[in-house]
Amino acid sequence: MRRVVEPHEKCARKSRLRVSAVRADRPPVLELEGEFDLDTVPEIDRFLRRTLGPLYHQDHLVIDLARTTFVDSSFIGFLVRLWGAQRAKRRELLLVHPSGQVRRVLAIVGLPNVIPVFDTLDGAMDSVAGGRLPVIPPAFQPVAGPVAG
Repeated sequence: MRRVVEPHEKCARKSRLRVSAVRADRPPVLELEGEFDLDTVPEIDRFLRRTLGPLYHQDHLVIDLARTTFVDSSFIGFLVRLWGAQRAKRRELLLVHPSGQVRRVLAIVGLPNVIPVFDTLDGAMDSVAGGRLPVIPPAFQPVAGPVAG
């Protein structure tokens, strides 16, 4: 059973977190909004533990970055640790909708070579629903959109 959790606001209002599910047979989607740095990244793990409880790391997880405007190395470190925990349980971590600074940071550190990054939520969901695991990361462009040829 999945549930939608109302946004959780940090005191500084730099970030908002929300967990939702598109359908009951699909993995939860963590929607991140705002800036995620050394001050706000620890809240993501606490939020997931409170929201998902015993299901944390027991299901695939999709992180929607459409409304994320800034990330730093602490966020990248969190994703790598989360990816490792998910893989240890034979579960996937997928990222969707990165743009701007977030997309550039992901490209610079090479994260899309390890953690699959999708431009659409449907693409991420279809890859997990297809049952071909582990998910092979799709081609990633540092800038969203088609590449000029």
